[in-house]
Amino acid sequence: MNDRNPLEEENINEEIVDLGLASKDIVKGQRLMNKDGSFNGRRTGLPFWESFNFYHYLVGVSWLKFMLLVITGYVALNLIFALVYYLIGVDGHLIGVIAANEAEKFQEAFFFSFQSFTTVGYGRISPIGALASSIASFESLIGLLMLAIATGLFYGRFSRPISKILYSKNAIIAPFKDINGFQFRIANEQHSELIDVEIRVTMSKLVFESGTPVRKFFNLELEYTKINFFPLAWTINHPIDKDSPMYGMTKEDIDRSQAEWFILLQGFDDMFSTIVNSRSSYRYNEVVVGAKFDNLYGKDSSGRVTVELDKIDDYHEMELNKY
Repeated sequence: MNDRNPLEEENINEEIVDLGLASKDIVKGQRLMNKDGSFNGRRTGLPFWESFNFYHYLVGVSWLKFMLLVITGYVALNLIFALVYYLIGVDGHLIGVIAANEAEKFQEAFFFSFQSFTTVGYGRISPIGALASSIASFESLIGLLMLAIATGLFYGRFSRPISKILYSKNAIIAPFKDINGFQFRIANEQHSELIDVEIRVTMSKLVFESGTPVRKFFNLELEYTKINFFPLAWTINHPIDKDSPMYGMTKEDIDRSQAEWFILLQGFDDMFSTIVNSRSSYRYNEVVVGAKFDNLYGKDSSGRVTVELDKIDDYHEMELNKY
């Protein structure tokens, strides 16, 4: 390593003028991209319902939240209709009700609402009169519409092509040939095959211009940016040569510059016949300087190559090459 300060000099590597992220370090130490690929920035200034897309939210939310929302909405709608039946009078508008008190009347109305909402109709309780029959008919219509919407959401969630890329917990700076390299490992967690996989890595770091810290972004040149097949694992490597924005940076320099590396991976999923992508990032405190990844590969009893994905994070310390 040489003695120059990478924080106070322009780097000769390609600089990105606009990545879509703020160049000012607004919140010191804040992660710009989360490990799951989501961004920490927030859009404000618009009314909530103008910027909110309910379908996108329900398709993208976790399964636990989705099921809780479906169950909550289902119960809430039936509570509303049960209250309507109760207010118009259970005794005069619903026949077959067996209730000794008001609580039991509301309970009967509540379960009758479920039967009307789902068009099950067991037959013990039925509406009489135009008012109750109209409410039951309207509830059946709402139930059919809600069932269609829920079915569409379930299909959208199941049919949405997604990639499940496993990233190593840490990135490392390891000896590479007669120099060093910035490396991390990825693997496909799913049984579906990805082909024509491309990857781009962008580095963000603080540099000082006239004493003011400014966040700048640099495209990193990779040893390989594209592979035709991705059946096992892939070690992404950025050679840290003289043209690299990481050239000459020590661990202290990396920490002080609050460096962050953004990863964008794209590939063609042959099961869904569409392009899928994956995003993630590494921060300066997730980079191990002076290490080498352990071997992942082995053979099974039939001689086929195996890759032990539970060891994708494993590494051992190793001295770096001197520049």
